[in-house]
Amino acid sequence: MRRLIMIVATIASVIIFQSDAMALIKAEARYWVSELDAEVKVTESGLTGTTMDFEKDLGVDTEENFLEARITLQMGKHSIRYAFVPMSWDGAKTITRSINFAGRTYSVNTAVTSSLDVDYHRLGYQYDFISVAGNRLGVIAELKYMDIDASLKSATIDEAESLAMGFPAIGVAFRLGLPALFSIEGELTGMTYGGDAHFVDGEVGVNIRPMPLMTISGGYRYLQLYAENDDDKVDLELTGPFIMFRVGF
Repeated sequence: MRRLIMIVATIASVIIFQSDAMALIKAEARYWVSELDAEVKVTESGLTGTTMDFEKDLGVDTEENFLEARITLQMGKHSIRYAFVPMSWDGAKTITRSINFAGRTYSVNTAVTSSLDVDYHRLGYQYDFISVAGNRLGVIAELKYMDIDASLKSATIDEAESLAMGFPAIGVAFRLGLPALFSIEGELTGMTYGGDAHFVDGEVGVNIRPMPLMTISGGYRYLQLYAENDDDKVDLELTGPFIMFRVGF
């Protein structure tokens, strides 16, 4: 009887702690309830741009929810992963001050509609130098790419500006196994380029695995991009909770 109990316990521990790591491919969907804090300044044709707060100056609804897709190829302690999230915000307001944007001037008391679209791509490699019994600790090297489009439109002016940014980042990831099929998982990636630019993307969540190769999670995410070049500036900060569903194959 004791031997049977030990065999059952061993099999259960393999299912509980190792099944997720045994998956070759992991597909993940996330629903992110986010809040935006954004400032943009665009100088063109010798006209110095105005630093615009998208909520205060342009009436943009900064509370938006987004879907993100992630896929991971797992090879033991090594993994390659890709993630993509498209984000979009819109606003309309009669502006209370004059705004210079992309070489054009929008006068005070002008009715302006605005939009901000960001496509965020991540391609990375992760190595877990600790991976045992549902616990792991690893390092991440990523290439991040953002495609940013901002536009302002009035009855007489319609201007748009696009910015594509690609940059490397490094970081760490961890998972801590807890009793009863629970675990805590998180990661932090980023890079700084002196005072002119920096990027941070971090998250932490609590997972539950109701069955092998399936994970449900709830957590919180913080993302910030800051870049300044001469008289141009982008400052985006996104925060908020998320829920996640992941399956392995």
